[in-house]
Amino acid sequence: MDTIPTWFTGVKLNFAENMLYHPDSKNPSNHSTVGKEDDKIAVTEVREGCSEVRNVSWAELRQRVGRLANAMRAHGVRQGDRCAVIASNSVDTLTVFYAVTSLGGLFSSSSTDMGTKGVLDRLLQIKPKYVFVDDWAVYNGKTVNLSQKIEEIEVGMRGVTEFQGLISLPRFQDKPLHVSSIAKTVPLARYLEKANGNSDLTFTRMDFRDPFLIVYSSGTTGVPKCIVHSVGGVLLNAQKEGKLHRNQGPDSVLLQYTTVCHVERS
Repeated sequence: MDTIPTWFTGVKLNFAENMLYHPDSKNPSNHSTVGKEDDKIAVTEVREGCSEVRNVSWAELRQRVGRLANAMRAHGVRQGDRCAVIASNSVDTLTVFYAVTSLGGLFSSSSTDMGTKGVLDRLLQIKPKYVFVDDWAVYNGKTVNLSQKIEEIEVGMRGVTEFQGLISLPRFQDKPLHVSSIAKTVPLARYLEKANGNSDLTFTRMDFRDPFLIVYSSGTTGVPKCIVHSVGGVLLNAQKEGKLHRNQGPDSVLLQYTTVCHVERS
């Protein structure tokens, strides 16, 4: 296509705001917690082999997203900046997704089982400001230390001027990986210090057609091709699939069994 149609000119919206709140029934330009009350469960995380199961309320999820978004803002993340994760499908990954998009940034993701070359084939195209990486991976009952992969990614990103660093996400809260020896890498807890404890949520509203999500082709015929989705297009499609196809409402429960390469919340 040599031109991209412009839809709903003048509409301003934010993906994370629409996920974390509902529109106010009296004024859809404002958000409301109706249907997403603070004490209601927003997401249930079930780790490999049911080793960990935990419920996260809407209040906790909004608090986590607000704190990370404020830390990212303090670290210089602005609308249009790209940020990526190499992580499992987890509450931490969901938090990064919403924090990045709340700021008007572009989010992209890869799985921890992808080889370093495959990860860099993607990252070097989008030139992210920050990359969030799980410090451990668990698969088929085996625990894998990802420090070598983190080091390889840091080395591979050295020629990217936009790249500011890596943030290690603690896969296990009781034994986070020590990353002080890896250049341009800090643990999530230290990165969050920039928020100064502030978890207030603010949202950068964007044009309907503005980009916010980068996914990729399979890469089977060469370097993976970037596929960019617009904020309004994905929101509209999520409403269509959630409400029309699945008849979902505020009290519905949906199982999403997938890698982090596909992140969706209705």
